[in-house]
Amino acid sequence: MNKKELLDKAFNEAVTEFNVNAADGKDIIEEIVETSMKAFAEREKVDFTDDEIKATIIAGLNTMKEVGKDFTYQTKMMK
Repeated sequence: MNKKELLDKAFNEAVTEFNVNAADGKDIIEEIVETSMKAFAEREKVDFTDDEIKATIIAGLNTMKEVGKDFTYQTKMMK
């Protein structure tokens, strides 16, 4: 795996273990995901810079937000 794939895997693992929708505040979510990604890096013996982690978190959360837009109609119809 290349570094980008490892960063993505670390992010995906972090958001799978932690329900980002249950947390209040973007800063808290980013901190929790960052901590999890650093633990992944330590466990897998890879080096991620803080900037790489931050960029991956921002991109990942933005992607999740965009994907979630697809479900707004469904959610409205279920109410």
